[in-house]
Amino acid sequence: MENINNKYPKVLLGCPINIVKDYCMDQWLDHIKNFTYPNYDIYLVDNSKNREYHKKLRQKHCLKIDYVDPKEREVRFTMAESLERIRQRAVKRRYDYLFSIECDIFPQPEIIELLLAHDKDVVGTSYLTGHGKDTFLQLLFLNKLTDTDYVSDFYEWPEILKFYNGTVNYAYANGIGCSLIKRNVLEQLIFRVTENEAGFPDSFFHKDLFMLGITNYVDTTILPYHWNSRWNTVPGDTQHALMWQNIRNNLYKF
Repeated sequence: MENINNKYPKVLLGCPINIVKDYCMDQWLDHIKNFTYPNYDIYLVDNSKNREYHKKLRQKHCLKIDYVDPKEREVRFTMAESLERIRQRAVKRRYDYLFSIECDIFPQPEIIELLLAHDKDVVGTSYLTGHGKDTFLQLLFLNKLTDTDYVSDFYEWPEILKFYNGTVNYAYANGIGCSLIKRNVLEQLIFRVTENEAGFPDSFFHKDLFMLGITNYVDTTILPYHWNSRWNTVPGDTQHALMWQNIRNNLYKF
C-alpha cells in the first residue's frame, strides 16, 4: 500500500483553545474531526486558567491537547506561547504544512484541500469579527507613508466588494484564524509579541512575513462562519447587512 505521506502532504491542524469558547467547543471539535482531508493531525494547546478544562476535553474527545499556564499574564503573551508551541511541533515533526485555525471558526470540511490547491507559502481566508454594527472583515492592507514607515488599515466597503472577486488575492493581513502555512515559512519565524509594541501574535506574524518578503494570500471564494460569543444580526443597519449578504452569497455557511 502506498504511504499516505507520499501521496498527500502531511498537515498539522493547530489551535490554541480556552474555556471562554466553551459555548461552541464541542461543536467545533466535532467539526474539525470530520474534515475530509486524508492526512492531517490535530494538536490543541489549552491556555485556560487551570488544567481542569484541559483534562475534561482530553477525556471527552480523545485528542492531543497540551497545556500552557497563563500565569496572570496579558492574553496576548499566552496566545504567543501557545502558537509557538504549535509551530515548534509542526517543525520538529516535519509536517509539510500548519493549518492554523481559531476555535470558533467553522470552514467547510474540504478547507484543507481547497487551500492546498493554491500551492502558496501562506494562504488563508478572511472572516467576520466584532459584534453587531461594529462587525468588520478581518482584512488589512499596508499603507506606505514613507520609505521606512508603514501602517496597516482595514479595507473599507468598496474595496472589500472589489477584493472578493472569486480569485486568490494578496492582502497584508487577514488574521491566522483559517490559514495554511508551509513548513519553510514556519522555519523562518516564531510566533511572538513584545512588551513595547502593541498587537497580538497574528499582527506580528504578518509583519514578519512582510519583512521576510513572503506574500500572504487570501482565497476570496471562502468566507467561513465565525461563531463569536456575542454573534448577532444588525437590526436597522440595512446598508451593512446588504453588503455582508453580497459577500456571503454562494459562499459556505456552517
